[in-house]
Parts: sequence; structure tokens; C-alpha cells
Amino acid sequence: MELSVGDVMTRGVICVDVNENVERAAKIMKQHEISAIIVTKDGDGVGILTERNILSHVVAEHRDPRTTKVGEIMTSPLITISPDADIDEAAAILRDKNIRRLVVENDGKIVGVISEYDIIRVEPALHLLIREHSKWDITDISRVGGDKIAGICESCENYSDNLNIVDGRLICEECMDK
Repeated sequence: MELSVGDVMTRGVICVDVNENVERAAKIMKQHEISAIIVTKDGDGVGILTERNILSHVVAEHRDPRTTKVGEIMTSPLITISPDADIDEAAAILRDKNIRRLVVENDGKIVGVISEYDIIRVEPALHLLIREHSKWDITDISRVGGDKIAGICESCENYSDNLNIVDGRLICEECMDK
């Protein structure tokens, strides 16, 4: 049985308004022992604030967390996924977008968050594959007879002696024609 995003996501999303200051948001994150918080505007999710945002855009730039608004440093737009999607799809998005969390949305409403940690809790081997794949260098791919690339198509998952690089992914001729 395939696990869905809804099976492993973290429910009970903590939110903060886009106009809240970073100091208050950081206190909320500490209180709830979380590393990211959803940013809302008029009740709708518009971004995500992570510990990394705070370090990169407040601490490293010597900004005052009491006067810096969450909306100034958040990551936006939200990258979302359906709770019905399988976790392999979620893992692929995390890998392809080089992010650590996806916001889970159902009928336009935020219902949870799925992170790398949630995935490795249920599928440890998948985490290793995500990390390993992100280390691959496109120049390390085996080439067959000149410029042809051999390997597994990232769309249909079939072996091909003639892969093409499309948006950083290896795609066979048949999938390119679709």
C-alpha cells in the first residue's frame, strides 16, 4: 500500500500574520518547538518563515527582529501538495525544488505540512535517495557513444540509451514526445 502525504504530514499548522515582527514569530516557533511557521495575510497562506530565513535575512544582515516584519523575509509563494498525493511525489518535489517542507493544501485550505523528516520517519531509504540524487553532478552521468546519455528516465522510469536533459531531469525520447 502506498502512503499518501495525508498519512504522514504534520497536522495543526501554526500560523503568523504577514505583519507580525520576526521576534514574536521566533518566540512562537520556540514555544511550539518548530523550525518553520506559515505566514498568512487576511487568513490565507502567503508564505513560510523558516529558521533559515531568520538567520539569513535578520541575524546575518544585522536587522532588528523587533522591527522587521515576517512578510519582509518569508519565502513566497508557498509550494503546495495535495494530501492525496503519494510521498514519493512529495519527495521528488522537495528534491527538485531544493526545499525541506511542502504545505499540504486541500480545496484551497492549508491542512498540514510535510517535511523531509516526516518522510524519513516512514521511509528512511527514500531520504537517502533524495540526498544522494541531489549530490549527483549532471557531468557524471554515463555517456554511450559520444553525446548520448544512458540511464533511467525520470518520467517513465524505464532504461534508455538515449536520454536528454530537460529542466535538470533525464528524460527519454518517448516521454519528450508526450
